[in-house]
Amino acid sequence: MKPMTQAATDTARAAQLQKVSTYYRWLDRWVRWNRIVRRYSGYDSMTVHRLMDDPVTGHNGPFVLHNLMLEGLKLPENPQVLDAGCGYGGTAFDLIGKIGGTWLGRTISPIQIGRAREEAAKRGLADRIRFELKSYDEPIDGQFDLAIGIESMVHSVNPAATVANIARALKPGGTFLLVDDMPIENFPAALEGDLDIVRKMWRCPVMPTERGWRAAFEAAGLEIEHSRDLSKLIYHRPLEEMNALIDRDTRRASRLRWTGLRMIPEANIGGLMIERLAVEAALEYRVLRGRKKS
Repeated sequence: MKPMTQAATDTARAAQLQKVSTYYRWLDRWVRWNRIVRRYSGYDSMTVHRLMDDPVTGHNGPFVLHNLMLEGLKLPENPQVLDAGCGYGGTAFDLIGKIGGTWLGRTISPIQIGRAREEAAKRGLADRIRFELKSYDEPIDGQFDLAIGIESMVHSVNPAATVANIARALKPGGTFLLVDDMPIENFPAALEGDLDIVRKMWRCPVMPTERGWRAAFEAAGLEIEHSRDLSKLIYHRPLEEMNALIDRDTRRASRLRWTGLRMIPEANIGGLMIERLAVEAALEYRVLRGRKKS
């Protein structure tokens, strides 16, 4: 990843914050509606993680990821946890019962934070799970044993600076868990057009490879402890079905191009393109774990 100047980073971040916040506002409307037709809705589960199969139990659901990403992780009792890009807070609500601790979630979406705070109060967890309407690139108060970024870091305009900011908020020996879609090294030139569509539709300006994320971790003083591609645990539709859905939503996005509603079919297109690139073994859904040097 080529370093950005501070001025260029600040300008790009301001534009990206507005773009992603608007994107999530429309996606909130989508998950509210699709709870009627989907077995697992991001609205009901408070998270939109990928549905994957547990390799031990065979159970499929949005929280299987949490069990997988915690494998081999050692934490102190009652850890201080940062969820960078927390969405509706689903990760905190699920994991606080498994690892305990106190949590801080950050999101740039007013809609997401409103629902997250309401749910924390409803569950009697407002004193243990706090939410801030801030970017993960802003200075972070406190020191944490664990920082988590699930499908959120990919929106960063400067991933190396984002990782460095989060690493500064970790205690010595603290852990950063990153889960995201990563293009393979030596990405096929024939598929670059599809990857460009993913970046555009999902508002992902950089989308580093694993090597790129590793470089950012190491530059921030994080030693890589674990890396695993989880792609094979995710169910993918037949290629013909994906292509038909991409064509359908491309037409819908074109008809809605002058309205905010276009963001809903665009999000679908981005997800379907990611799914197709995964089937073509050009994209990985990877968990990467780094520990801050003492």
